[in-house]
Amino acid sequence: MSIATPIPGAGAASDLACGAYSPQSLFSMRDKVVLVTGGAGGIALGLARGFAAAGGRLVLADARDDVHTRVADFRDAGADAHGLIFDVTDERAVAAAFDEVIDRYGRIDVLVNNAGVIVRTPFLELTTAEWQKVIDTDLTACFLMAQQAARRMVAQGSGRIINMGSIMDHVARPRLVPYVAAKGGVSAFTRALAADLAGTGVTVNALAPGYTVTPFSQASDKEFNAFITEWTPARRWGRPEDLCGAALLLASGAGSYINGHTLYVDGGFLSVTR
Repeated sequence: MSIATPIPGAGAASDLACGAYSPQSLFSMRDKVVLVTGGAGGIALGLARGFAAAGGRLVLADARDDVHTRVADFRDAGADAHGLIFDVTDERAVAAAFDEVIDRYGRIDVLVNNAGVIVRTPFLELTTAEWQKVIDTDLTACFLMAQQAARRMVAQGSGRIINMGSIMDHVARPRLVPYVAAKGGVSAFTRALAADLAGTGVTVNALAPGYTVTPFSQASDKEFNAFITEWTPARRWGRPEDLCGAALLLASGAGSYINGHTLYVDGGFLSVTR
């Protein structure tokens, strides 16, 4: 098919000529309000840099007050950024945070449910408190945040919800029972929510990193580092910036027909038979 031939259901060739399908247009986040939880460090900062570079207006949320330092860094670099401090497991605090976003910006375009914790404890020694901490932060908080976001997105007729998944919805390692259970739940929650919000203009997807260097990772463990490097076809650990392209795809117009999907960004880790 030549570029001059109309694409069925997609408009005339003149649309192509005027740049309607240019990468700059498709992946633009210009003036889009993007709320990222766990915004004080790790993967969130890598994602935020990508959104800012694409023109997004950042709202970084974290329970730690150093999120304001990160916001200041983005502002110094010329980005539109705002910080919120609240507990993503607190239903009232979550609702108040979204009220503040709407009061400030008038809308919410993208939610990235990135906040999470890991507890590494053998199952026979695992306490109920440890289990609940991980489930509350890694799964229940996704529900609380997504519900508040969806109510506003449905009202405005559009929005993107991106839940942070994990390759651990397919594989498992010892001493991570709550985390693996929670991430399996995130994957199922993503599919279910996409179905529930059908026809509203809101898409729901999950972004699932492989082994990525963060403060929570075990990249400093030489033996484990060697194992991951050997078994990952990319032959290295992931970096937060490796997730930017995938996040922009799911958040922008380029991903408007992607819904209920978990996108794995793992350097090929899951493709290898062990």
